[in-house]
Amino acid sequence: TSGFTWTRFQTFSQLYFPAALALSSDFWRMGLIGAIAAKIGEREVGLFNASYRILWITLIFISSVSGATGIKLGLRLGKNHAKQARQAAEVGVVLCVVLLMLLSGIVYCNIRSFGAIFTSDESYLDLFEEVRLPFTCVLFFMNLSVGIERIPMSLGRTGDVFWAGFVASWFGQVPAVFFLVEYWRNDLYALYTGIGIGYAFLTILYSWMAYSSDFEHYCELAQIRAEAK
Repeated sequence: TSGFTWTRFQTFSQLYFPAALALSSDFWRMGLIGAIAAKIGEREVGLFNASYRILWITLIFISSVSGATGIKLGLRLGKNHAKQARQAAEVGVVLCVVLLMLLSGIVYCNIRSFGAIFTSDESYLDLFEEVRLPFTCVLFFMNLSVGIERIPMSLGRTGDVFWAGFVASWFGQVPAVFFLVEYWRNDLYALYTGIGIGYAFLTILYSWMAYSSDFEHYCELAQIRAEAK
């Protein structure tokens, strides 16, 4: 049958609202970290905003791979092929890791050139070089967490994704940034180190979620959502 039903609305809500809240939490978190960068100095917040654009440039590539992984995974879940679904997830993660190793190496070795996209000020470019190690770590783990996140999202575990992101953000990344900037060194090196710690923690949580998932169980749930059963 077609049309609106309360059961379909509940199914949609269980998938949509946790995903929407997870995305909102990401923007609130980065907004707060941006405020911490602004407290360090005007030059630092300017570089933070520019570097965030570099992260998004690399995210285009990882989002493409993770999106394709989600499609492949969803198709196999819909066909009730649990083993092939897990295989699709594993291939997607391996591709993300290989691509990220390449992208991270390119950015690390050419950070000044990437910074020159946004400014020709030598003092800013020097600052890019000073923080390139923690920044590259942020790039790697942020993108990897996005790549792995697609797996539990495709399995329909949006609620678990929200809580994992919430814990890693507000009990991992934000406190790490605050304490490192406040008590270690008041600069972008500490800021990016804290951000990297948070994303590494999130990557671990997502990896455990994906690895421990019972794909046969989620195949059955996918069949129920699609009203194939």
